[in-house]
Amino acid sequence: MKLHLRSALIVWIALLPAFVAEGQVKFTTVVNSQQMGQRDYLQVQFIVENAQQIDEFDPPSDFPGFHVVEGPIQSRGMSVINGNMSQYKGLSFVLQPTHTGKFTIAGATAVVDGKKMRANNVVVTVHPGGSGAALGGPSSSGPFGGLPGVQPFGPDPLEPPGPEAVNREEVLRPGENIKDKINRNLFVKVQVDRNTCYVGEPIVATYKLYSRVNAESRVTRSPSLNGFSVYDMVNPGTDAVSVEKLNGKAFTVHTIRKAQLIPLQSGNIDLDPVEVENIVHFVKAGARQEAHRSGDRFRDLLDQLSGDENLGPAIDENVALDTKPLTISVKSLPEENKPVGFNGAVGNFTIEASLGSKTVAAQDEATLHVVVKGRGNLPVVTAPVVDWPAGIDAFDPAAKEDVNKSVVPMSGAKSFDYLFTARDSGNFLIPAINLSYFDPLAQKYKTVNTEPLQLRVTPAAKRPRPGPPASAAASSSTGDGPEGFVKGLLEMVLAVLIGLGVLLFWLRRVNRKPAPLPAPEMSTPQPAAAYVPAAPAPDPLAEAREYFDNGDYKAFYREVNRALWKSIGRKIDLPSSELNKHNVIAQLELRGWDGPSILSLENILNDCEMNLYTPAYDAYNMQQLLRQAEWVLDRLA
Repeated sequence: MKLHLRSALIVWIALLPAFVAEGQVKFTTVVNSQQMGQRDYLQVQFIVENAQQIDEFDPPSDFPGFHVVEGPIQSRGMSVINGNMSQYKGLSFVLQPTHTGKFTIAGATAVVDGKKMRANNVVVTVHPGGSGAALGGPSSSGPFGGLPGVQPFGPDPLEPPGPEAVNREEVLRPGENIKDKINRNLFVKVQVDRNTCYVGEPIVATYKLYSRVNAESRVTRSPSLNGFSVYDMVNPGTDAVSVEKLNGKAFTVHTIRKAQLIPLQSGNIDLDPVEVENIVHFVKAGARQEAHRSGDRFRDLLDQLSGDENLGPAIDENVALDTKPLTISVKSLPEENKPVGFNGAVGNFTIEASLGSKTVAAQDEATLHVVVKGRGNLPVVTAPVVDWPAGIDAFDPAAKEDVNKSVVPMSGAKSFDYLFTARDSGNFLIPAINLSYFDPLAQKYKTVNTEPLQLRVTPAAKRPRPGPPASAAASSSTGDGPEGFVKGLLEMVLAVLIGLGVLLFWLRRVNRKPAPLPAPEMSTPQPAAAYVPAAPAPDPLAEAREYFDNGDYKAFYREVNRALWKSIGRKIDLPSSELNKHNVIAQLELRGWDGPSILSLENILNDCEMNLYTPAYDAYNMQQLLRQAEWVLDRLA
């Protein structure tokens, strides 16, 4: 068994508001699981909270069906608020089953505020098998759960047993230097799987705390890792604990942070340090204390809990630690043989494409689905360029990713959906789509491509002119009920008023005396020019207005989007494959468009795309969008 002595005063004070509820004393038995395999480990905690005085804290004499791997591990603390003192004390054990069955973990006993109390019993069922895995990090239900903004950890009740026992340096013996002893047994390190990589090639950085002492530790500065895209492989809020052997000694290892780092630029990049503050606890030993040691570490700890003065005084030492500087050398991707259109993909990938439907009607929307699969920097892979045939108008693609970031390099898939429409009927060939990437293992560029896709476009379907909303038709087809009566009455009053107005106008004309006509001038009569009224300009948003009036909001956004791109295509002479927002904005700026005009165009296109994929319809916003579209279309005319 290993002796663990720790005083949790600082963490207890910080956490006291979360645990003191009306000052109620609690004495509980907590286990990490009540169902476990025979090869698994069981964590048992006996906890007294909110007490003013705790004496004679005794755990069960044995644990039937289990053998003790570690323990007893003591944690304790106190706080004074408004003159009222409150104590916390806990004993913990790590156990492993000796055989299968159902076993009862008896509660510990203690004299709490002068009254003898007993913690509850817990029944644990052990079944065959089990993972044999070490226990996880600190339990959120325990008194030393994570604090907001800091990461506390250390050799606490949930420390797992490793492949080899960690013999802790807990006793400060005569002649030992406390700082030298801490330096040998407590330190932080940063480890990387490689020191040199290419731009876009991930490396793995792991920050660890190594300990062979009883200490309370917290991270006071996390590494910012500037110059990299960062993908955490371990949740930074957890305390991943393991046991490692260094120079022949076993250390408890706490993983502070483990992440994949994808460099964004070439050059030497320094990894920021991590800083950890620690309170290290020792027990000072002298000749008298050594002479009175029983040799039974379990008994010696119980003697200390009961106040035996044979043990020496406790000594606490504050220590600040940080990692040593570490530089990563990032190489530029080679310029030689770099493919045209290379988009920064680094790793090993494949690409495939498919059509949502191989036959569509002209002017109807269709979808091209492109998927990039493989291992590498998938999150930063951009949409491949599609060389659209003439007569097809395409929109910017929507991207989705399904990436496993816990493996190195990351693996998974990233998909891109391209919406497009064909202006006229016919047979079209969508050429093969290429993806170029850099393979860091082969140290060369590679290109993969899809198969060409055949698309058949039928003539545009005749769209029936949208009728009035059903509610309006219903109300106009019937005069029954109060609403029909009121409407009919209003129409009759309006007709009478119009008739009176016409009658008054006619009477005034009859009673008015005609003015004398001027003498006509003698001139040669000219034939009158024939009057030809100008044809009204077609409204490009007419169908969108009808869809809005009819309540077909998805069709409304689709039609506004189509009308804008159609007008943009007439205004700007660009191939279909280059007709995207980026190129359009660049061309409009060259034509003298100002910032507000371009911003309005961008807002309309973004709103249309967003509501096509994630609809959140609002009639007022749609009316505002129509007004903006009218203004932009006037400028594009």
